Amino acid sequence: MPVTSVSFGPWSGLKLVIKKEIFAFDKDDDNSTVNRAYGVGLLIHHSMDYPGLNTNIYALERGHNLEVAIRPVLVTMAPGMYHRNTENELVPVCIPDNQNPLEYLPIYRYSNCYANCRIKAMLHICGCIPFTFDYLASHHSVNQCDIKGLRCIQENMQRISIVKDTRNENFTCSCRTPCNNVMYETLPKAIVQMNAGDQSEKNNASGSNAILKVFMDMQTFMILETLPAADEIYLLASIGGIFSLFLGCSFLSLVEVIYFFGLFCRAIILSRKVKTASSKEHEARNDLAKRRGY
Repeated sequence: MPVTSVSFGPWSGLKLVIKKEIFAFDKDDDNSTVNRAYGVGLLIHHSMDYPGLNTNIYALERGHNLEVAIRPVLVTMAPGMYHRNTENELVPVCIPDNQNPLEYLPIYRYSNCYANCRIKAMLHICGCIPFTFDYLASHHSVNQCDIKGLRCIQENMQRISIVKDTRNENFTCSCRTPCNNVMYETLPKAIVQMNAGDQSEKNNASGSNAILKVFMDMQTFMILETLPAADEIYLLASIGGIFSLFLGCSFLSLVEVIYFFGLFCRAIILSRKVKTASSKEHEARNDLAKRRGY
């Protein structure tokens, strides 16, 4: 099923001109403006995703044009399906939209699940969360880290930086993909601004600005629907194929043989019952005739 966007191409979408004052200053620069090593970070993610450690990030430096073309990919899965993990446990293949097992984030998303795991790990190890989660601290009445707590988080960063399923004695993190998951493929392209004219024009303040463009790469996108590899009909067809392989006939032919064999046995039994009844009736007539003296 195709999905369309209202507009697409470099002439549409978001366009920002970032002034040179936004960047950090460096006295060693010949123009007393900014060091080219500094820039503005751009994170591409879903509007409901909490940007995490696996989020794509791009740097925009001064004097550059950064164009980012976005290709959404919507993957849908059938809810109510389960599979066995390495511990032989039945786990859901995906999480429906109407379910949210996360304690600290309002909407279930794949990256939100790992962000929720990192919050739980920080609370379990250090008993607090940093200032970047201050809205969660007030909403869920949890402690916000002071200097000592921030030092604890920094020392245990290897245990807190969770980006995949983990299982240990004190903490477990297991995340499933949403049944309707939107991912964004990005095609970045950075271009150095070219200034024409003499050196005075090159040192102009406008040449130190940065331009950012974010737009849809195409107008039409596709939805990828993931179906289970083996459902009830597939398993029934597989059983028929196995019977055909080992019996030399189809499963329907075997059922027909059993059916007609049952009819044949039933006909034999009824014929024997009729013969028995007729013989008994014949014997009864003979006995009655003998008694009458015939």
